[in-house]
Amino acid sequence: MKKYLTLLLTIATSICVAQEKEPVKKTVEINTTSFEYYESLVQSKSVVIVFHDWFGISDLSFEMLQRINEAGMDAIAMDLYKGKSAKTNAEARGLMNSVDMANVGDYMNQVVGEATKKYDQVFIWGFSLGTQFASRAAINNNTEVAGLILFYGNTPQAEDQLNKMTFPSLMVMGSKDNPQGAIRFYNALNKEKTYATLFIYPNARHAFAQKLFNGGANYDEEAKKTTFDLAFRFIEENTSE
Repeated sequence: MKKYLTLLLTIATSICVAQEKEPVKKTVEINTTSFEYYESLVQSKSVVIVFHDWFGISDLSFEMLQRINEAGMDAIAMDLYKGKSAKTNAEARGLMNSVDMANVGDYMNQVVGEATKKYDQVFIWGFSLGTQFASRAAINNNTEVAGLILFYGNTPQAEDQLNKMTFPSLMVMGSKDNPQGAIRFYNALNKEKTYATLFIYPNARHAFAQKLFNGGANYDEEAKKTTFDLAFRFIEENTSE
């Protein structure tokens, strides 16, 4: 009987822990509108803020939250689409053009600003469409951000933006994804300082970590595993004790 009760207690405890790690959706009121984000906490001194690709919050977003938690850090997934998401390229293209550009900056500044006050280290990670927003959020909080990770997307090119990138950055591209812009970004940042790292994965195409893109035709499990390992190593190397 005692062993049975112990087993039940163990199962119940495991269920409670699992429930505590479920992402919590939160709402941010900005002017006359509202945005959402997902938060998944393990009570860490470090947080990774993720900006989604053009599909919006997807399975990849929740996978990122879980992986970040498993690495011992708190995680936030930003939602640029106010609760909407896509399953196909056509749907995603429409959502991409619907971003509330008048208010998204205030939304990012509020969430990222609060994170910089709460955590010792704040890392920002963007995918595809999300790279331009991730870069903007990092630059606007450049003295507090510990690092920026950009996966296969646009990179800052303007000199005034590059001058504010005083934090380490990692850019990941596929060799079949027109990486010339990322190369220019890397060269510009490393001209006078050595804050940028560029990794080009052989034969990978755009959005290789997203199963939804092109119906999964561009998905590359090995490229995803290798580059995710690289990104988490980048975070570890730039996390202070």
